[in-house]
Amino acid sequence: MRNIVKNLEKKIKQITGRFNRKKLTGRRKGFSLIEVVIAITLMAILSGIAMTSYTKAQRDAKKNMDYTTAANIATAAQLADADGKTVSIENLVAENYLQSTPKSQQKDAGEFAVSVDENGKVTVTLGKETYYPRD
Repeated sequence: MRNIVKNLEKKIKQITGRFNRKKLTGRRKGFSLIEVVIAITLMAILSGIAMTSYTKAQRDAKKNMDYTTAANIATAAQLADADGKTVSIENLVAENYLQSTPKSQQKDAGEFAVSVDENGKVTVTLGKETYYPRD
């Protein structure tokens, strides 16, 4: 009985050894060129979408930082106006209401300007756009 089992095992090994994996499954190992090209194309599209989102988030962050700077300038202008000083960016820096001349974080946005009307309302502009008070 043992001899019969051993002989059957030998025959099975001989039969399976004659066929390679490619013929049995009908597939090769690895990826075809078209599969690799499609994968690379999809990755490029996804990275383009991610880069667009990142660029927009970065632009929004810079604009929000300019709004914060404008609020700081407005606070300094209100203090200077309450003290009876002339309100301008240069005077605020000269009188130590601001440590340094504020600069915009956005490209080509222009310079900050501050004004106080006769009612004491402070307005801070950057280029042509009003940053304080925020609408």
